[in-house]
Amino acid sequence: MNEYGFDTKMAFSRGVREATDLETIKAMIGGCDSVVKADERMDKIGIDYIATLRRGREIYIDAKAREVGCSKFWKNGPEMALETWSVVPENGHPGKTGWTLDEAKQTELVLFTFDPTDHKNCYLVSFQLLRMAFRSYLPEWRNVYQKATQKTPGNGGGWHSQCIFVPVYAVYEAINDVSVWTPKEAPHV
Repeated sequence: MNEYGFDTKMAFSRGVREATDLETIKAMIGGCDSVVKADERMDKIGIDYIATLRRGREIYIDAKAREVGCSKFWKNGPEMALETWSVVPENGHPGKTGWTLDEAKQTELVLFTFDPTDHKNCYLVSFQLLRMAFRSYLPEWRNVYQKATQKTPGNGGGWHSQCIFVPVYAVYEAINDVSVWTPKEAPHV
């Protein structure tokens, strides 16, 4: 089990990634006029950036950056860390659903980035399609892909969170799968 300090993770997110994330988001979203870092209140609910389109529409984006060296653990190409539990249920406490399964999450897009020495591509994914795909494929992925539980220190002893590392190709296949539906009976015209 790994142990991470929240301040260390926040420093990595704010320092190393923020400048390139702003440029990346603006380049990836057609019609994007500007991108700003979200304020602390929005950051606490999983919104890292706000992209504004030319006509004023705002898009809320969560950024997930993998740290340098993560590629040494990959078995099938680049992997996305998808969270099953933000707080793992233990010792009679119910826990808290991970961000990837959170139906109340207000994020519209998720930006996945890697250190360029690990992987050069960035991925901008619809949150709702990712959530639906993860929910649908979680029973299978739990048995196939690497899982990790990490301890986050804090008041009262901290908590554990858990994620599954799913290859990018499998995530996109699952998103495609949940994006297509054929009714059992074709509607009569």
